[in-house]
Amino acid sequence: MPYFAYVQNGFVQKVERIEHDPMSDADGVKQEALGQAFLAACYPDTNPADYILTFYPEGQPDPYPRGKYAGVGDLWDGSKFTSPLVNDGAAK
Repeated sequence: MPYFAYVQNGFVQKVERIEHDPMSDADGVKQEALGQAFLAACYPDTNPADYILTFYPEGQPDPYPRGKYAGVGDLWDGSKFTSPLVNDGAAK
């Protein structure tokens, strides 16, 4: 199942799962843009570009092609997802 992170201002707000069919073209090839358009149609106040395909690890050499599997609160820099840095408040 494909998963898309909904990103606003660089922060993942939610992660949506869709079936393969809405993102498959006439030849059965999965296209990220079709999944983005499908989700934007489901949520009319959103933009297709705000949905970024995120991946569970699959194979080698790069099991996470976009840095990591995105979760709510993660950061998107335009090419990869990262976890936010946590400041424990301790003086150094």
